[in-house]
Amino acid sequence: MPEQKRIFDPKQLDNLRSLHDHEECLRKESLAMLAADSAHAEMLFLVTNAMGILFGFIHDTKARSDDELTIQYLGIRLFNAAAASIKLALSGYPQLALAQIRDVVEVAFLLDYFLTSPGEINVWRAADKKDRKGKFSPVRIRMALDERDGNKEKKRDKVYATLSEYATHATYAGFALTSKDGLGHVGPFVDERKLRVWTQEMALRLVPAACSFGLHFPDAPQEVRSLFDGFISQAKDWRMRGKE
Repeated sequence: MPEQKRIFDPKQLDNLRSLHDHEECLRKESLAMLAADSAHAEMLFLVTNAMGILFGFIHDTKARSDDELTIQYLGIRLFNAAAASIKLALSGYPQLALAQIRDVVEVAFLLDYFLTSPGEINVWRAADKKDRKGKFSPVRIRMALDERDGNKEKKRDKVYATLSEYATHATYAGFALTSKDGLGHVGPFVDERKLRVWTQEMALRLVPAACSFGLHFPDAPQEVRSLFDGFISQAKDWRMRGKE
């Protein structure tokens, strides 16, 4: 017998459609929660501005070398990770949203490392898997940054480890991020405390990442540099008020 042709009609995917509709409702609810809190509304505003800075140095700045092009590719990854995290957080997936922030952190540390070791960009780009893991693994980059800064508290390690433990790796502790009112919850849900944790964590990680990224392009178009200077001022003001 001839093989019967299988036809899959996307119009019949009612479960996916209803899930998407529910996610969109949760997105509106999440945005309303953040808008009602001036501190967290400001953090989300800074996050969107940081993404604008990334876009400007990627889309509106012509790379002058392979090294600058490499940095722009890292910026693309940073932008996409941030965008994915925002979508997941607002749509009710706090654990996965925070997992994307770990990616933001990893790329941000690499960008910071390349600021003071620009000669390593080409080495990183040309490295094979063995060399890359040996010299540029996340832990080695963190160690190099701590040594550069004289940081003995290993704050970078603590941030990376916490995000790994609760958001990225499958751990019992991480179940707290997929639970609502103390019970495991299947699918998306809004939890105001988790949403606020995500907003603060996102601002703390993406804002300095965008600052490091922009510093790689001192000869970018003036309009991009002007936006960047304004963003730097916003970021400094926010951080100073946070220390009061």
